Formats: sequence, C-alpha cells, structure tokens
Amino acid sequence: MGEGTYLLADVGGTNTRFALGTRHGVRSDTIMRFRNDDFSTFSDALRSYRAQHIDQPIHSAAMAVAGQIMGQCAKLTNRDWSFDAAKLAHELACGQVHFVNDMSGLARAIPVLSPAQTSKLQSPETPCQSNQSLVIGLGTGVNVSALLGVTALAAEIGHTTATTRMAQIVETALQGQQSGFVTIEDILSGRGLENLYQCLSGSALPAAEICQSYAQNAAAHKTCLLYGTLLAELIRELALHYLPRNGIYLSGSVARGILETPAKAQIINSLSQDHPMQATMDTMPLSLITDDAAALLGCLEIAKAGA
Repeated sequence: MGEGTYLLADVGGTNTRFALGTRHGVRSDTIMRFRNDDFSTFSDALRSYRAQHIDQPIHSAAMAVAGQIMGQCAKLTNRDWSFDAAKLAHELACGQVHFVNDMSGLARAIPVLSPAQTSKLQSPETPCQSNQSLVIGLGTGVNVSALLGVTALAAEIGHTTATTRMAQIVETALQGQQSGFVTIEDILSGRGLENLYQCLSGSALPAAEICQSYAQNAAAHKTCLLYGTLLAELIRELALHYLPRNGIYLSGSVARGILETPAKAQIINSLSQDHPMQATMDTMPLSLITDDAAALLGCLEIAKAGA
C-alpha cells in the first residue's frame, strides 16, 4: 500500500469533484466541486483545483469518469473531455493515475460508507449474507455497477433499450406521445424526467423544479409518480440480473430529488407487488446514497490498492 497523498476526482457529466486523501481517509477540508461548463478541458479544472493545494505533492491519483475507460485513456460520455493517464501523471508529478467508470468508483465506496451517508428505503425482515451489491446512478445519465466483494463491474446500461414493460408503461401514460423514449437513459435521466413532464404538461421545467413543485403542480405530481413506477421496473429487472442481496443503492441528483416526492412510496409499493420472484426480491435491501461526494471514497480505495 502506498504512503502519501492521493488526488481523487469524481468527473460527472455536469460537475467535477476533487479531494485529497491519505490511507486514513478523504480529507473533507479539501473537497471542492467545479461546474464543467466553466472549463474547456478537464486539465483546466484540475489546474484550478491544484492552484489551491499547490503545497501538496501527489503520490498517485484515482479518477472516476462518467464515460468509457479504455486502458490508460478515458472519455466523458456527455462532454468532449478526454483523459490520458500518462499526461495527467506528468502534470501531477505523481507515480500513477488510475481511471474507473464513475459508477464503478461509487460501487467501490459501498463497503466503507457510513450510516450517515445512506438512507434506508426498504430492509428485508431476514437479511441474507452476500458479497454482491448494486449501485444505480440517476443523474445527467443513467448507469449501474455491480460490486462482487471489492471488484466493481463496469457497464453502460443507460444506452441499452428500455425493457418491454417500461416501454408499455410510457406508451400508456403518454397516450402515443412516447417518441424519443427508446433507451433507459432516455426515460430515467434528468433529461428523461424533463421530457416526461413536457409530454404530460405541454410545458418545460428543469428536473429539480419538477421534484420541488409536485405539491403545487398537478403535472409535476403525475410525472413523479410515473417516474417512480418506471424506476421500480428497472430496479426489479436489475435486481434479478445481479442478485445484489447485500443491497441496491440509488445515487445521483435525480435519485435524491425524486425520492423527496411521492415517487418514493410509489417505488416501494411497486416493488412489493406480487411477482414470480418476489421471495428473492424481498431479500434485497434498498438504500439511497445521500452523500454527493461518496464516489471520492471509492476513488480512495482504488488509489490505496493501486488498481
């Protein structure tokens, strides 16, 4: 295990979070968030962060990127940012730079999350011992990562076609206006939530405002319930794919927002409906990761392990 200071980065489609860490943990006083729109490249954002911590030599770095990882290179899916490990290591004057998909980074954090960083949504009456977990990220995009022990599996679930059942739910709710709702990300990302609202109301509203206005806005209330039904369908499908008896963890800005609405009860009710595999479903805890910077913990685990 390497000694020294690690640079940690969680690079999402909208924001990038940086922090410094040691083998003892993430230094909370060094966590900073930057809007990606304020920078032309990732290196520009990195230099802005490093300018405020210039006195800290870096041993190695671990970066969770919301995009494809190709060996020593990475590319952000929803922005024209590219990453090269050798160039970044030279810029940081450090030994190594490790890349993982952002969901894989978050999955690596699961074993070290504190109770204060999660909120239980559903707990089984009889917990089942297992080393399989699943993170579902709902934000600018949609993706998942399964965790087996300390091994996180990368995926691109958001770009896959929505299930037949999800497509049927959308078609029924929108009465034939479902054009454009093809992939899981089309439906359950922040953009998807906004498009569902626009089809139901005929007007536009940002995802955060949809979640905040449900009590006064009938269309927002209806949209949140529809989103909850669709999310429950995805959770059920993924639960049976991965059997994460150690827990399913929802994460991301859209997840946090939607669970402040009646969609929360809708999700729980939908998941409790009778299903041929209901006994299996009932063994899986469901939680929300409430700490927006939790992926930095996963990055630290990766940096400490050197892989």
